[in-house]
Amino acid sequence: MAGRLSLEVIRADRRGRGEEGRGRMLRTGDRAGRCAMVLAGVGAMALSGCQAQSSIVPAHRDDPVVVVETASFGEVEIVGHIYGNALVRSGSRVTARPQAGTQDEVVESVVTGEATFTIGFTGELLRTFDENSTEVEADEVYTAMMAALPEGVTAADPAPAEDAPVYAVTRHTSESRDLRTMSDLAGRCGEFTLGAREEALADRELATSVGTTYDCGFGRRVALGPNPRAVFDALREGEIGVGLVQSADPVLHPEDIVALDDDEDAVLAQHLVPVFRKGSLSEDQLALVNRISGELTTEDVRELLLGVEFGSATPVALANYWLDEHGY
Repeated sequence: MAGRLSLEVIRADRRGRGEEGRGRMLRTGDRAGRCAMVLAGVGAMALSGCQAQSSIVPAHRDDPVVVVETASFGEVEIVGHIYGNALVRSGSRVTARPQAGTQDEVVESVVTGEATFTIGFTGELLRTFDENSTEVEADEVYTAMMAALPEGVTAADPAPAEDAPVYAVTRHTSESRDLRTMSDLAGRCGEFTLGAREEALADRELATSVGTTYDCGFGRRVALGPNPRAVFDALREGEIGVGLVQSADPVLHPEDIVALDDDEDAVLAQHLVPVFRKGSLSEDQLALVNRISGELTTEDVRELLLGVEFGSATPVALANYWLDEHGY
């Protein structure tokens, strides 16, 4: 997936930093150990009162007040607090609006000026504001998205972190059928049953793009429950041969599951990206936002979502944990 790799390289160049600090919380121990480490760190931080940083801080009064609003689900809540609390820690004045229910409602708040800062996904934003767009590769999607955003609205650098559809198989299937990439499935999809959440199976753009790019039409399609664990359980039990999940799902990479690389970029890129009103961030604030974008990976998001799934950690506490680990 060359497009996705190039985004990460660009972000590294822009932030002018080495890779030493990236993902430190992600590289030790197995998944259970990492989850325990996240929860332990978050718990200690909550006891110290660090999670209270989500309201206006009266400092640097020449800078604009940043009004943050996010949709009320998973990763965008956590990521919104990462950016917002980093600005608070730097001395900026930040306030949080009550969360909206949907991504569209949040973006509308920024368009109307009720909020000045939110988190979106590059592909989703592009299709929202240019329904005739055809770009799918990461850099092309970002460029087209920037051109499509409404007047008065712009975006910072996208993060390498992405929440896009991913096709997965068991390790046994990967090894016995020699499947590592989506191209390896080309012309063979009819041999497999595809299982996914109902809304994923209903994504016609995805089905058409994957079908055309990889000559891929699955023999059967089975709707499973909303929890991604239902897909992995069905894979392990042999009920399906290929599962369709999201790249940021916190259980995407257990030892016995292999995610197939979208090597021809058929899947619409969905990188997390800060969206804000033009003129609502100072140069220093934007530089900080872009620095965070350069460091936030899909694996980071996945590990933080584990903290939500397996613990009682709040999005604010998880965001502050990430900031502490990355030196903010």
